[in-house]
Amino acid sequence: MKKISLIFILFLIIAQFIAAQNDKKDTIKDSRFDSIIKMIDKGEYVYARTALNKALNNGADLFKYSFELARCNYKLTDYKDVVKVLEPLILEVSATSDFYQLLGNAYYEMGKIGKAVSTYNDGLKRFPNAGCLYLELGNIAYKQKNYKDALFYYEKGIDVQPDYPSNYYCATQIYLSSTEEVWAVMFGEIFMNLEKGTERSKDVSKQIFDVFCTEIILNRDEIAVDFYNPTILYSDSYERHNLFPDYYKQAMLKACNGERYLDLSSLIRIRKRFIAELYRTTKDFHNVVFDYHKTLIAKGYFDAYNYWLFSSASSAESAKWIKDNSKLYNEFLKWFEQNPLKITKENLFTRYNME
Repeated sequence: MKKISLIFILFLIIAQFIAAQNDKKDTIKDSRFDSIIKMIDKGEYVYARTALNKALNNGADLFKYSFELARCNYKLTDYKDVVKVLEPLILEVSATSDFYQLLGNAYYEMGKIGKAVSTYNDGLKRFPNAGCLYLELGNIAYKQKNYKDALFYYEKGIDVQPDYPSNYYCATQIYLSSTEEVWAVMFGEIFMNLEKGTERSKDVSKQIFDVFCTEIILNRDEIAVDFYNPTILYSDSYERHNLFPDYYKQAMLKACNGERYLDLSSLIRIRKRFIAELYRTTKDFHNVVFDYHKTLIAKGYFDAYNYWLFSSASSAESAKWIKDNSKLYNEFLKWFEQNPLKITKENLFTRYNME
């Protein structure tokens, strides 16, 4: 019995030693991968590619490292090498929708548009909820100036993966160039909540503010609001008439009463009155953005949220308010981090669930 016990104890010690060595090895691999990712983030694609090839030759994780190698090749415009890396892996179980997206993008850059489209569609057969693949199909339609199809793909991407920001961004850009700006305002605000602090979000902040300044006209004798007039048919607005823009316009008109000029502080007052008016007249007409506004108002953070939202559009006015209300603004930011706008399939905003 003693011999058996000693052998068992020795076995446990050896097993623990092997496990520790494996943990150490995994830590070294993760550390190596992290350092390579930092190179990529800095734009050091040549050095990163060399490190990735070396790691793969030494037995690094095939899929993890190969995808980053393909990314480096793509950034270096070596599109044939992207295909060379990803094609043998694309049908493997471990391949993700990102593999299809990057491979399709490489085909597109090589001028093989049909191959790119078929790659995205093959990816959607495996990953039907991949917003990134609908994004790329939309981008191809957009580059071909087929804006109606582009919107179809972007909005389909929103429908299947409502927390993926880029489809909101691209849909916003199309609606900004149309006469249906109400959808740009809605999609743009959702985008900014999903993708905070990027150059794209700063641009959208300015764009949305400009829409309000352009489409709300405050004269002494007349208030005019025009966020929706489907004369530029980028969408299917004539085929599927939507009541939301009419409700939006009527509530906005009443919310503008009492304002003589439009700056950020007056816009915030208008947006706050708009929420009260919209829910007073259309009690059953809810959407995730306006429900979130109601929560912000109840918490006392609506002003702070709007100064955050439009900080890139009216920087001087925002900076002054934030400085004068620093305690409240910091409280809001802490709350905002813990209570973000959450978009799910159950509460997502699309044109069609607003009919």
